[in-house]
Amino acid sequence: MESAILRRRSERLLNPKKASIEGSSVDAREDGDDPPQYTVDLSLPPRKRYQHIVVDFKSQISTLPVLFDEVVKDLRANIPVESTRWLARLLLRRVYNTEENEELRGIQETTGIDMYLLVAFNVLLDLFMGCTSGAVRVKDDDQNTKMLHFRTLDWGMNALREVIVHLDFVEKPGGDVIASSITYVGYVGVLTGVRKGLSVSLNFRPNHDDSGRLSNFRFYFHHLLVLLGFQPSISSLLRGYLLPNLSSNTSRTDAPALDSIERDLPSFKTTAAYLIFSDGNDTLTIEKDHQTAVIRSANDFIVATNHDLAAESTTQYLKATHEDSFRTLLDGIVVGSIDRRNTALKLWEKSMERVKQNSSKKASTHEQDLTKNSIIRWMDTYPILNEETHFATVMDPRDGKVVWIKRYIEPVEDK
Repeated sequence: MESAILRRRSERLLNPKKASIEGSSVDAREDGDDPPQYTVDLSLPPRKRYQHIVVDFKSQISTLPVLFDEVVKDLRANIPVESTRWLARLLLRRVYNTEENEELRGIQETTGIDMYLLVAFNVLLDLFMGCTSGAVRVKDDDQNTKMLHFRTLDWGMNALREVIVHLDFVEKPGGDVIASSITYVGYVGVLTGVRKGLSVSLNFRPNHDDSGRLSNFRFYFHHLLVLLGFQPSISSLLRGYLLPNLSSNTSRTDAPALDSIERDLPSFKTTAAYLIFSDGNDTLTIEKDHQTAVIRSANDFIVATNHDLAAESTTQYLKATHEDSFRTLLDGIVVGSIDRRNTALKLWEKSMERVKQNSSKKASTHEQDLTKNSIIRWMDTYPILNEETHFATVMDPRDGKVVWIKRYIEPVEDK
């Protein structure tokens, strides 16, 4: 029997509502609020860094066992939930990165949550996230422009809406903020974050290279190694781009830049995902497979959701079969993904049309009327903002700041 989460999500994603782009702007919604904001002091021992945060969310974090059971059911595992829980308790003892593992130990000591649940939470959270990520060039002032990184995170686990937090990282008490992350309490990797010179976001990718038995074996074997703590998760790799490694005396100024990420990341062994990086001047989208990647870049507008662009028009991406609920879920994610990407494209194209109408010059990346508030209104447009959106944010990688963020405790309905 399908779990309630899987059934609801399949039904909604396979029957997406059509967005309306009639006017030049979209009325801002009153839904949503600012998530709680905390400072994480990286000079503290790792076990103590998150204790002041998780103590405020003990009751919410106590639901992790229930969420674990629901994820197992959604994965259509061929073993009972109780047996899966027993195996997880036996095998999921740590994450790969020692510093992150110590942080999780501190969370365990404060909350009493079993370590296997925290490990599972940190290595499985990116499953089935339907997200919209991208960047667009906007006016900075009368003379200059820059790219802002926009992002929504969608997921079916409504209980997690209440544990969304905005974290600011410092290297010493009272120090300057060196990076920020929008995340869930108890999650120590990075799904969404920004520092001066770089912003990052991760989207779920529902497919990978399955052209042969060997490629499939390598892909799933990597997943197993991540679960067992022998390989880093992809969110751990993103954390490495965002935060300095204090133990190796790495300076903030030595943190990887966009060109080195483009050069080095494709060959890293990872799960399949869509990764978005921006430095405020240029933006990369990376369709990442196990050890390969398709990279695209732009300095005016770019967007990624949850499907490969090369296969967007093929019938295998648009057909949904109800014979298998797991396949149905993936098809539903892709259908919704295409709808969200097309909506973002229409918003961009409409802004370029206005420029052409209002100017005798040809529209270019520096001759447009988009502002930060324009992009915030984009984030309020259905289906970019939809029933499963947990939060939406706009980041400024040039200044290294989160410039706008909204959390949605209750599912948002189309206006």
